[in-house]
Amino acid sequence: MRRFINAFTTPTAKSSALFYFGSFAISGGRYLFHLILLRLLLPSEYGEFLSYWSLLYLLTIPYSAISNIITKYVAEFSGKGNWRATNQLFYYLLEKFTPVTLILGILFVVFARPLATAFKAHPGAFIILGLSVFLSLISTLVRSYLAALQRFVAQIFTGIFETAVMILLAVLFIIKGFAATGAVAAQLLSGILATLITFYLIRGTFFPRDMGKRIKFDINNYSGYSLIYAIGYLSLISTDVLLVRFFFSGFLSGIYSSLSILGRMIFFGLGPFISLVLPIASHRQAAAKKSRSVFLKLGAAMIVFGISATGVFVFFPDIVIRLSSGANYLEGASHLPFVAVSMFLFSLNLFIISYFMAIGQPQANKFLLAATTAQPLLILLFHNSLSQVVNINLAIEAMLFLALIWRLKKQGI
Repeated sequence: MRRFINAFTTPTAKSSALFYFGSFAISGGRYLFHLILLRLLLPSEYGEFLSYWSLLYLLTIPYSAISNIITKYVAEFSGKGNWRATNQLFYYLLEKFTPVTLILGILFVVFARPLATAFKAHPGAFIILGLSVFLSLISTLVRSYLAALQRFVAQIFTGIFETAVMILLAVLFIIKGFAATGAVAAQLLSGILATLITFYLIRGTFFPRDMGKRIKFDINNYSGYSLIYAIGYLSLISTDVLLVRFFFSGFLSGIYSSLSILGRMIFFGLGPFISLVLPIASHRQAAAKKSRSVFLKLGAAMIVFGISATGVFVFFPDIVIRLSSGANYLEGASHLPFVAVSMFLFSLNLFIISYFMAIGQPQANKFLLAATTAQPLLILLFHNSLSQVVNINLAIEAMLFLALIWRLKKQGI
């Protein structure tokens, strides 16, 4: 018994608990943001907003790859006390990705009207998204450093601040009549403020710039797998929303969007475990310590929380929808249990893959790539009803989970 208690009172366990509950509060705030939008916007308007949100997820695929690179390598550098490499990596990534992001942002602004026509939306929101592309690069770089350096208190503070500002601005803009476009603008402005605060808190990491001999960063192999991870992670929760928006009516798109965001409540709640496993396990690997215990402890806690939350969605779907989305979205109640199980499996899959990446086995991302490729192809072939789309997602996540469990057993983990 004492050994069990000691395992959960170590410094790592305490800091992990702080990060989890703080992140859970932030996730709750972000979820509140969506619940407020569900109440303030009609189903068709919310479907429009989540289309913007999903498209933004796809746009930030390279940034998620960058985030994983920073989290792994900065955690390793700090574990070895190599602060020079930590400093130079920031400028290396900034110089490498700035031209691409600027071109992408300009293209987005230029093609705002065709995109608005395709997704039944307002072109103003796409212009805002285009302008935010470069800002998102800076935000990703700075925030990823905060996570990799395990500055959990600062990370929680900025996250809570950003979420509060986003909610306040969204309500204000929607009341002023800007609808879904106002919600997108609120997200952008709050993100800028949070990035400025984060940069100030860890400015010593970036300044002064190390002008010594340039370090050659051998990150190409890991970068490729990290990009696959980002594509899979963001595509699996975005592509279906965009395809439903394209193939179905505005109302059904809103119903599916509400199901998607309700299911993500499970992912938001379990997300901190996924965020923790990469920096902590990478740090332990770099310091020549065992990382298997990190995987087992975080995984066990994740399963307990996940099953509890999923059970509520499975057994009380009508109540969940009435309390969160409102009566306008009750048509989706029969689908919610399947969406909830799918999101639980999705969270477990990302957790397992993140651990593989932390211990230097990123090849597990090949399974994720297969799932990511299969999802849009199957939806393109089978989209006669929302049930088909929901079942496709569930089947894909279940198959991916079984494949990853097989790989864990094969590796003796």
